[in-house]
Amino acid sequence: MRDKILEEIKVHTQNNDYESNSVVEISKRLQVSRNVVASEIRQLFAQGKLIKINQKPILYVVKEIFEEIHNQKVDTLEVDSLHVLTSTNSDEKRDFEKLIGYDGSLSELVSQCKGTISYPPNGLPMMLYGPTGTGKSYIARLTYEYAKHKGLLSKEQRFISVNCSEYANNPELLTANLFGHVKGAFTGADKDNEGLIALADGGILFLDEVHNLSPECQEKLFQFMDLAEYHRVGDNENWYASNVKLIFATTEKPEDVLLKTLLRRIPMTITVPSLKERGLHERVELLYSMFKTEQDKLQKKIRISAKAYSIFLAYDFPGNIGGLRGCIQTCCIQAMFSNQDDDAIVIQLHDLPKDILESEQLQSITTNFENTGDTIAVDELDSFIKAESYIIQMLHNVLTTFQTYTENDANISEMDVSINQNIHEYFDKILYHATLSTDKDFYYKGIENIFDMIRNRYGLSLSNNDILTLNCFIMDYRKNYISVRNWSYKQAEQISELLSYLENHKYYETNITKEITNYLHAYLDLDILDIVKIVFMFYLSNVTNHKSEKKRLAVILAHGFSTASSIAEATNQFLDTYVFDAIDMPINQDVQTIIKKLNEYLNSMGKFEELFLLVDMGSLEDIYKGIQNKQANIGIINNISTKTALEIGNGIIQNRPMEDIFDEVIQYSKTHYHIEKNQLKKNVILCSCASGMGTAEKLRRILKDSLPVDVPIEVQTYNYNELVEKGIHNKVFTDNHVLFIVGTLNPNIENLPFIPIEELIITDSFAVLNHELQSIMSAEQLDTFKKKILKNFSLSNIMSSLTILNPNKLLEHVADALDRLQNALDKTLSSSTCFGLYVHISCLIERLVMNKEVETYLDVDEFTKENQNFINLVKQTFREVEEYYGVDISIPEIGYIYDYIKND
Repeated sequence: MRDKILEEIKVHTQNNDYESNSVVEISKRLQVSRNVVASEIRQLFAQGKLIKINQKPILYVVKEIFEEIHNQKVDTLEVDSLHVLTSTNSDEKRDFEKLIGYDGSLSELVSQCKGTISYPPNGLPMMLYGPTGTGKSYIARLTYEYAKHKGLLSKEQRFISVNCSEYANNPELLTANLFGHVKGAFTGADKDNEGLIALADGGILFLDEVHNLSPECQEKLFQFMDLAEYHRVGDNENWYASNVKLIFATTEKPEDVLLKTLLRRIPMTITVPSLKERGLHERVELLYSMFKTEQDKLQKKIRISAKAYSIFLAYDFPGNIGGLRGCIQTCCIQAMFSNQDDDAIVIQLHDLPKDILESEQLQSITTNFENTGDTIAVDELDSFIKAESYIIQMLHNVLTTFQTYTENDANISEMDVSINQNIHEYFDKILYHATLSTDKDFYYKGIENIFDMIRNRYGLSLSNNDILTLNCFIMDYRKNYISVRNWSYKQAEQISELLSYLENHKYYETNITKEITNYLHAYLDLDILDIVKIVFMFYLSNVTNHKSEKKRLAVILAHGFSTASSIAEATNQFLDTYVFDAIDMPINQDVQTIIKKLNEYLNSMGKFEELFLLVDMGSLEDIYKGIQNKQANIGIINNISTKTALEIGNGIIQNRPMEDIFDEVIQYSKTHYHIEKNQLKKNVILCSCASGMGTAEKLRRILKDSLPVDVPIEVQTYNYNELVEKGIHNKVFTDNHVLFIVGTLNPNIENLPFIPIEELIITDSFAVLNHELQSIMSAEQLDTFKKKILKNFSLSNIMSSLTILNPNKLLEHVADALDRLQNALDKTLSSSTCFGLYVHISCLIERLVMNKEVETYLDVDEFTKENQNFINLVKQTFREVEEYYGVDISIPEIGYIYDYIKND
């Protein structure tokens, strides 16, 4: 198999198809499990045959083949990116690599810029939104460089930038400069001017401070974005064309300052973070870059006093990166004259600008700062930047140690000791550098409360110092989240392997870690990555009394994805102490595998005297015969339930004899049943759309995908007209317990809630869902359902799912037509009605395009007689839509549109 995998990688290396050489892709092509592929690739890499490219996903190339093709020697077997490997000069930075934080806090921003400018066929317009001085202009220029490097633009095609704020008092001049003008168009127009849009043809036009554009200029601009054609000022007869890519930037909220019609044509708004939102590591890198520039200009080394350095890092500069750069230049000017030194310029506290020295913010930064008189050389900052943060170093050491011990089949207990040593060395560092304050913030108090609760519940020997240590760890993780996340992506396979190992060997710590993770996510909205869970597990293994003090073990063993875990978790919560561990078993797992898993668990628990084994069916009653530990009493009971577990758990807490506990449970375990036939009806959510059964079916699929697994609810479709005609007497209500109806128009069924699609798209009100589903779903399931609803029922997702047509173009046509209709009616519709009509009309057009049967509208003749004016207005305002898609919106269809507007 190893040779086969090597040959597969070799073929794609020869074809320069490196993207096909990930574990996942190789696994798919060879139809071999990922674990097998990953294991064999690790061996090939260890033998020096492969080069590893640490990007997402991790890629591999055959070293010998690569060197032969590119006629260059590769000295390292591991690189950070494909670009580093394929570039003839790996030190040369290209486009976004020049951006400090491109692989950190700005990584998502960079991906959005790349994706938008590359979107086929000609890229899409984008909006950069963020405070002054955050680097929006620089990002726009780097996007241009990226487009050139990717072959999206030729070297000749230009990047033209214009700051719209310069024309704030003369918007007409800006319009003329953008679109060009003809001679005599206005006073001073003594010759023709082709305009910036023409000059940037084929390239990129960057409009900064776009909120200064006049409404007239915005209208002219969105017309150009639609047609790629425009008129010059003073020339309404001739059309001019330009294939320019547009990038906008603003410091104001786009929705507050730009016309909605223009905003609709800018599909991507990218938020640029302020300086204070950037991590410490990136702020140091910015400091180094700026000071290095000044150092090169002045031809003198620069040193910074420790106190000034702390202010550069902590001060919230009003101008963000621009404000920081201005402050640095001011300090250098001051220091040149006040701190004369042949060898270096020293930046002192008094060199800072007066407004910063007198600010209240500065007092809070420097109050507890000891002035040591130390200085920091600018060149020394470079080594700090290149060094990995403490947390990344520790996580890397944990993974490396695990790999070393597993590859060499070394002693596992020695591995635990080594990893814990790495973790504790890291904890010592962050505790030493922690800034302790008597005023605990929201996060500190929240984490403290969570671990205090965990300590009491599980009987952990967590000291206050342990809680402080874990608090510092989580705060350090939170501060470096982007870096840890990006690092984790590159190490995903190894992290998954280690986590799987721990889940099979540290059951107790795994269960506690799951609960800690849930609390941190639910109460503090912290995303806990798998590598952080691993650190928790190792740390907890040192602070539990589980192995050394617990003489009685209680284990629930049950078939199903999480049956045992659910019973154990519920029982432990009711008992308010940790009694039961759980082992879940897939339905098709054989008894020998179960016995092996049980023995691994028991071996990990150390010495114990009694084992309470609770199983879910009689087939497991003889499982005790396979248990290797013959030094403990084993009690086994079948047909486990939460009630049984509670009685047994309570007896264990009271330290009653095993026989007494089981005798009492059996005595009270008699069963009875009662059938309430109404409860046998299936719970159903009904999808019914006036737009047709096709729309209802697609809506059904979206809702079904949003429901959590194993929830006893079906999603069905039903004809809208039948619901209107027969009401509650329809068969669907006789055979099922219908919870509520979701659709485009309300069929008005008595005492039955109706949720229009638009409410799911534009509101976060879940009152109906809570009321109807809380008796069927658990709180956790209901929360999952709500989150999936919010994700799946965005307008773009709905449109992509409901129509086969281009959703962006279709929505654009419908929105414009609806705007015209509102103007003709002299009526402004609510947002919910507009959104509902967007969906309804889009689905209607798709059905007409596909020649599907038109739904019958009740009382067509009466509607036609009473609403002829409305029918004429719809036909006029939707003429462009009908012509573009080659359809005819019939009177019954117009009737449904009328109902929507009537109910607004």
